[in-house]
Amino acid sequence: MGAVDRSLAWEGCFNVRDLGGLETASGGRTRRGVVVRADNVRRLTGAGWQAAFDHGMRRVVDLRFENEVPGEPDAHDDFDVVVIPLRDGHDPEASRAFEEALLAADDLAPVFASSYIRILEDVPDRVGGAVGAVADACDDEGVIVHCFAGKDRTGIVSALLLSLAGVSDELIAADYAASDPGVDQLSTPWFASARDETELELRRRVSTSPRRTMIDVLAWVHGTAGGSHEYLRAAGVSDDQLETLRARLGG
Repeated sequence: MGAVDRSLAWEGCFNVRDLGGLETASGGRTRRGVVVRADNVRRLTGAGWQAAFDHGMRRVVDLRFENEVPGEPDAHDDFDVVVIPLRDGHDPEASRAFEEALLAADDLAPVFASSYIRILEDVPDRVGGAVGAVADACDDEGVIVHCFAGKDRTGIVSALLLSLAGVSDELIAADYAASDPGVDQLSTPWFASARDETELELRRRVSTSPRRTMIDVLAWVHGTAGGSHEYLRAAGVSDDQLETLRARLGG
């Protein structure tokens, strides 16, 4: 089962995939209904929330910073929400440097990879907290992990979960790259509001998910951090939590 085949149609969201169905090193497949990655679930309609509930989801791990989308509705009452921001807020200087690097790059993957690795280096306690929040869900509770578009911050946490479960780097990178169609659809109004061709090109580049990005990020995890298990242990995830994740998600 490939990355795109795991897409879920939840009304109101655009980039939703179950992390189940990917082959693991043991020859099994990750389990369906344990973790779903998504864009901002606060956009879900009533029918969308019902679809998530019917899929077994009961907990939401929100990786966005406080008030990232002002005035948005609360999550559905049937869902337990854990907020663990991987960024403190909007940093104009950092955003400007990132955008300039994207516009200047012939290859976008290293630009994205550098940004993701910086998160892994700068806020490991928050990354570990997000993974721990997935582990701490009850056995019968599926977990949605989301940010705004469901590709960057969500991509980092999803990659660590899948790596811990024994999924190969290539398949994890394919899952990351599978965000492109949904994010493109989500971003259509944003593209249309660009003031000029340069801004449109930047917005299109920001919205892409180059497969090589996650290959490079995982190479850093394996080479510098000693692998996903060791990175997460150092980030505060307990051995019991790590074993729970392997047992629940791994095939």
